Amino acid sequence: MQPDPKHIQCFKTALLAGTIRTAAAQLGLEPSTVSRNISALEKQLATALIERGRKGVKPTQAGSLLLGFIQRQSGELEALRSQLDELANMERGTLSIALGEGFVGDFVQTALSKFSMDHPKITYSLDVGATDDVGTAIIDDKAHVGLAFNVAPDPRFKVVAQTQRPLVVICRRGGKFDTSKDVKTEELSHLPFGFLRRGYGVGAVISDMEASHGFRARAVLETGSIAALKAFVRSDLGVTLMPEFVVAEDINAGLLCARQVSVPNFGMGTVTLFVRQGRRLPVAAQKLIPVMSRSLMSLND
Repeated sequence: MQPDPKHIQCFKTALLAGTIRTAAAQLGLEPSTVSRNISALEKQLATALIERGRKGVKPTQAGSLLLGFIQRQSGELEALRSQLDELANMERGTLSIALGEGFVGDFVQTALSKFSMDHPKITYSLDVGATDDVGTAIIDDKAHVGLAFNVAPDPRFKVVAQTQRPLVVICRRGGKFDTSKDVKTEELSHLPFGFLRRGYGVGAVISDMEASHGFRARAVLETGSIAALKAFVRSDLGVTLMPEFVVAEDINAGLLCARQVSVPNFGMGTVTLFVRQGRRLPVAAQKLIPVMSRSLMSLND
């Protein structure tokens, strides 16, 4: 007997959401209904699938096996639909892309602009967030392709393309922190910085630089928004550290400028285009990836 799809959906959503209550809210059900559906699935399969704890739910070993099967099944169904579309000479459907906020402008203006002209029947879903959020979206199959800065190595990720970019000091052009000189590491301890919160790849690179070069940056602003950082710098309240391509438009418009740090390869981080290891991607995603790869390699060119 095949498991009831409602039971499977409750099981999967509970594990991805982390709690029964959150899953119930996402599904529009009562928490007790979600619990009963999971219990019914456990009874049918004659094994425990989840463990309940103070912080929520997590899969048992059997639950992990089932979740992996469900995700593979979902990928196979998506690939089948894509192949059927291809046989009918159609390229339709939705592509889901997860990317860091700093990549939005370049992605839309280069990769998406070109690809959408060539494939007008495709629609797109953009999930913008921190590096950790992008990785989670790929692992949970919420996005086909991920693009982020300084992604931590993970055996679940298949790297499609990578390029290295250094961090530079971003300041207001003509402002009080704008000089023609490179920034010395000893200056970094005295400049007022705006930083992205934990979970962004930039933060990990800055922490490494602080440890290896013996300075402690003074953070006067912490935020989860690159737009807020840009406003902070444009107002001449301080500076920030980030790859130059993130603020390329503002630099070209004469609003901001980039000052190099007088250390070779200072704050070198990796921009990574990646997918989930083993996932069968729809044809449209397979065609988008090379376009994104070329765009990635041309950052700051």
